Amino acid sequence: MMPYVDRLADFGLWFRQLWAESLGKDGKGTTPINALGAVDQHSQLQLYLDGPRDKMFTVIMLNIARKGRVVSPALANDEELSYLAGHTLGDLMDAEQRATAQTLIEHHRPTRIFRLETLNERVMGALFMHFMLETIIAAHMMDVDPFDQPAVEDGKNLARQYLAAPRDLAAPRDLAESN
Repeated sequence: MMPYVDRLADFGLWFRQLWAESLGKDGKGTTPINALGAVDQHSQLQLYLDGPRDKMFTVIMLNIARKGRVVSPALANDEELSYLAGHTLGDLMDAEQRATAQTLIEHHRPTRIFRLETLNERVMGALFMHFMLETIIAAHMMDVDPFDQPAVEDGKNLARQYLAAPRDLAAPRDLAESN
């Protein structure tokens, strides 16, 4: 999940939690990874394009071309930055999101693109509903119950036991002692 919208950073975290907790059962599931557009494209894109071909990509784009301030002409005087002359920051972000998606596609990476005209409460509701339903459908296809979390309960129960025990008994043994 790679939204090119800063306001969707927490949405990517939510999706990662939903997908992992709902589908990671009985030795099944896929590992969700969240990234945030231009922030993570450089560091993670190297792995995505030249690493193992075991990922599917969801790129969420927002229609932001021609929005924001125009790049200062003084900045565009620098030869290496002259390509920015006359463009807005929205133009730059639009170019980044389209280039990343196109590069993934050209490298034959399974990629789907969600293009948003705007981002408001109605669109957010639609995104939440889409990904919840998609997760339920994936769980059905994997033959797992998306509505429980048995493995997580083990850790919660143990934490409750630690809290209920006297402090010196609740702390786990030092790893050096156990080896």
